[in-house]
Amino acid sequence: MHQNNKVTNNKKIDLKNSSNNNNNRNKKSNSNKSNKITENHRLIIVSLDAVGQRDLAFLKTLPNFKKIYEKSAVCENVESVYPSITYPAHTSIITGKKPIHHGVINNTLIQPKRPKPDWMWQRKYVKGTTLYDEAIKKGYRVAALLWPVTAKSKIHYNLPEVLANRPWQNQIIVSALNGTVSYEFALLKKFGHLRDGVRQPALDNFVHESALYTIRKYNPDMMLIHYTDVDTNRHIYGVNHKKVTEALKRHDDRLGDILEALEETGDMEETTFVVLGDHYQMDVERVVYLNCMLRENGFLHTKEGKITDYQFLAKNCDGSCYIYANKEKQPDKEAYKKLTTLLEKCKADKVYGIEKIFTGKDAGELGADDSCVFFIEASKGVYFLDEFEYLSLSVNDIKKGKMRGTHGYLPQKEGYQTFFMASGYGIKEGVSIPKMYLWDEGVTLSKLLQVDLGEVDGRVIEEMLQ
Repeated sequence: MHQNNKVTNNKKIDLKNSSNNNNNRNKKSNSNKSNKITENHRLIIVSLDAVGQRDLAFLKTLPNFKKIYEKSAVCENVESVYPSITYPAHTSIITGKKPIHHGVINNTLIQPKRPKPDWMWQRKYVKGTTLYDEAIKKGYRVAALLWPVTAKSKIHYNLPEVLANRPWQNQIIVSALNGTVSYEFALLKKFGHLRDGVRQPALDNFVHESALYTIRKYNPDMMLIHYTDVDTNRHIYGVNHKKVTEALKRHDDRLGDILEALEETGDMEETTFVVLGDHYQMDVERVVYLNCMLRENGFLHTKEGKITDYQFLAKNCDGSCYIYANKEKQPDKEAYKKLTTLLEKCKADKVYGIEKIFTGKDAGELGADDSCVFFIEASKGVYFLDEFEYLSLSVNDIKKGKMRGTHGYLPQKEGYQTFFMASGYGIKEGVSIPKMYLWDEGVTLSKLLQVDLGEVDGRVIEEMLQ
């Protein structure tokens, strides 16, 4: 069994492939992709979830990351979205829009009466077009492995990030209903033994072997690969734990394997290779449940451990938290005034863990959901969850939602930025960009693909492009 821990230090990874492989892509396209446009070049995007600016000093000491970095146009200061969590971030990457404009304003839906709310897994939650939609229109063959919010999309080889979220659901059936059935079953048959639920590094080992297989068998024109090894280990152990260092090393091996597979299957002169992060994480010590505060002040009602009714509801984004009004109840002006006074009082008391209070209008200006009443930023060392039994608990005492590191905070915070680097076709080697926003990435790549994403928030980073 391949455990993805082989040493790659002695591999020669060259982003500009030798002429021996220059004709491989055309040969493969004749046999496997009769309906593709022959002038398409390859675009491979690898997302290293929760890998940030502060990881780069170590990553640049690792053999494969270092080789890619030295041949890339790089930005070491990429500001994420607000809230800085996975689904809004990845959707901004491939739409060029802030969450308020692409519609994926949280990881999960507002479903207070469900023990587990559904995630925004499916393409239907994205407003407007995406980079992969436009690539498909142009004739590109596209593959995606655990890329968020791609379920039920038109991606040709799609293993979406979905989970069996209800007691009666089966993971295999849920995946099949949301992805490319024959492709998913082939991956499960070949590599399903590597998986252990969502535990790491088993999950990323499965995704990785699936990615290598996909490159070698289908050689798609565009790939979206999402690895969560670092994110999971930071949640469990904290931002700088040795387990995170081990995960970063595994990512370096994975990058080397991907480049090796790409060199085997195509002309690297016509391949753009992108490695990026979506957000960073911060260490946390305790959790605050703002719904407890709302319940204690008569804004929210519960019975037998379930929310039965509410005027206002807290909906967490880990390091930040929306507060929504019940649209069916339409709270009056007195209720809004009472809530405003209450929140200001709570902000002055450290137990509530409130650093900043934004209005719905403020939230919209920051790129978050402007339909909320308030948007709350957590204090240092604090994150929010949606339960209501307790006001606050130490991380050591939490049974559900325990984390020692997390994200969701204001992306402008010091040291909280992520990174972007691109090499190969259409990219200027060695260029350093002082600052970018996450939504600039998709717009820049759309210019490279010569496709139109419509009305966007980002700008083309022309300095990176040839």
